[in-house]
Amino acid sequence: MLKNKNREKPVKNRNKLIDLLICLILAGGLILGLALDIVHDRTNYRVEFYQLSSKRISGSLRIVFLTDLHLREYGEGNSELAEDIESLSPDLILLGGDMVIDSVSDYDGMLSLCSRLSETAPIYGVLGNHEDVKIYLQKDSELLGAFEAAGVHLLINDTAQVKIGENTVTLIGLDGKPADFERYGGEEAMERSEKESLGYRICMAHVPTYFPERLAEYSFDLGLAGHTHGGIINLPKLGPLYSAEEGLLPEYAKGEYTLSNGAPLIVSGGLGDSRDLLPRINNTPELTVIDIT
Repeated sequence: MLKNKNREKPVKNRNKLIDLLICLILAGGLILGLALDIVHDRTNYRVEFYQLSSKRISGSLRIVFLTDLHLREYGEGNSELAEDIESLSPDLILLGGDMVIDSVSDYDGMLSLCSRLSETAPIYGVLGNHEDVKIYLQKDSELLGAFEAAGVHLLINDTAQVKIGENTVTLIGLDGKPADFERYGGEEAMERSEKESLGYRICMAHVPTYFPERLAEYSFDLGLAGHTHGGIINLPKLGPLYSAEEGLLPEYAKGEYTLSNGAPLIVSGGLGDSRDLLPRINNTPELTVIDIT
């Protein structure tokens, strides 16, 4: 009996070693897969199409919505991104904010993109929290002028009307977070839009929770937001993991939602990352295209 027990020990040890090697291989494969996914999501993006209908639109209207670029470049000077947007033949280009990073002052690639795209279609946009930090806290006196020189019309708690073919589009741009609505002119902008809006009405705010928390009683046809980076990490079956406003498993991370006023809200997953410490995982950056007929 003792002789048989001694023979069993090497077999058990060998089995444990094989199990350990299998675990190490699986862990290594997982780490490699995550690393490749992160690298892929830093150099690639997908185009997400949304189809809407409205009696306020004659014929069709195509909007390209890009947000949260965070100074990322797809091709030198964002040439690849510009070419893709040009090939989409948009009627209107809208920016959802956070085109910059608050700790970086070189905007050349982003401004080059905007300048080139301004020759394709009118560009309007709102500020994100990173632009707010640059302008209001760091006192960057040049950023607003740089956007304007690149052909971007910024709506800071303001409205604008754009004539596109036979269609009139009213754009409403809100700045800051939901808590800023009454303090910095957001409420006045919405009240003004209720009286002055013509045609198809698009309301833009960088932070998506602005809409359910502050805009439920107002009239508009489409809401657009970004900010969430699509939840940063996309978990199988559970979906987006985190957003700054909603915390874990956010409701408004990316996709199309219906607001209480009946309007669709489209939250774009955005095109970049704000910090290297929070890479996207299983969450490819997004360029958003909205076709309205």
